[in-house]
Amino acid sequence: MHNAPSVVYPVGRCVLYAGLLAMLGGLGALVLLLWWWPWLGAPGDSPLVVRVAGVLGALLWLAWAGFAWRSWLRSPVGQLQWDALGAPDSGSARAGVWRWRRDAYADGLTLQRVERVLDLQSRLLLQLREPGTARHWVWVERTRDPARWNDLRRALVSVS
Repeated sequence: MHNAPSVVYPVGRCVLYAGLLAMLGGLGALVLLLWWWPWLGAPGDSPLVVRVAGVLGALLWLAWAGFAWRSWLRSPVGQLQWDALGAPDSGSARAGVWRWRRDAYADGLTLQRVERVLDLQSRLLLQLREPGTARHWVWVERTRDPARWNDLRRALVSVS
């Protein structure tokens, strides 16, 4: 496909990603509860190894929950732009350029490449590659801008 339309698409924190993290956290808490269940009524009767393992498991779960929460809060938020008429910096023969716009990059950071990693039809997991070695993972959801969703998908398919 050639000549995909230029498009600017909003990127924000993904509800699916938050749900997956919450599900994993819930499963971890359930496992801890099942571990402690036999000794909840009489904690003094449980062996020391079981108590230590339970406390370590709870601390590990809390550390993971904190990491997961921070990871979701730090999810990239901005706008992904496909400029069909833009000239790439790398001297590539193909026309068009991807840009990542956020508060830190008001003019937009020119991307070397945008890759579709996971396509769930209404959500996409994309890997944004900067000209250096930096890579960013972003979830893009149809619900952010349904009117431009097909334009974004056309641009992703035409460039790859």
